[in-house]
Amino acid sequence: MKGERKENRVKAVEKETTCPIERTLNVIGGKWVILIIRELIQGKKRFSELENELGASSKMISLRLKELEKNGIVRRTVIPDVPPKVEYTLTEKGESLNKVLDAMAEWGRKYGSDETTS
Repeated sequence: MKGERKENRVKAVEKETTCPIERTLNVIGGKWVILIIRELIQGKKRFSELENELGASSKMISLRLKELEKNGIVRRTVIPDVPPKVEYTLTEKGESLNKVLDAMAEWGRKYGSDETTS
């Protein structure tokens, strides 16, 4: 019986979600991800610029940028200077999130205030 429960849990974990909202959150739901995208919507940024704008740790920003690059949201370009420079931009897929962020900003303006009650 215990073996059956474990097998069921494994199957549940492996099950791919069909909910489009959940699939979206799997890509952009990580801490700092939306704020990184917000910064890159404004145009290309170097790592140090993102660090200064966000105030997150270098390790966290680096981790999130790698995830976004893997998911096809961010493009990383190495500029062969001495020392080398790296710039980040949104891909076409990343640019398509602009409407999502616009909707979030509108919601925040309308309902995000501490003064707003139910």
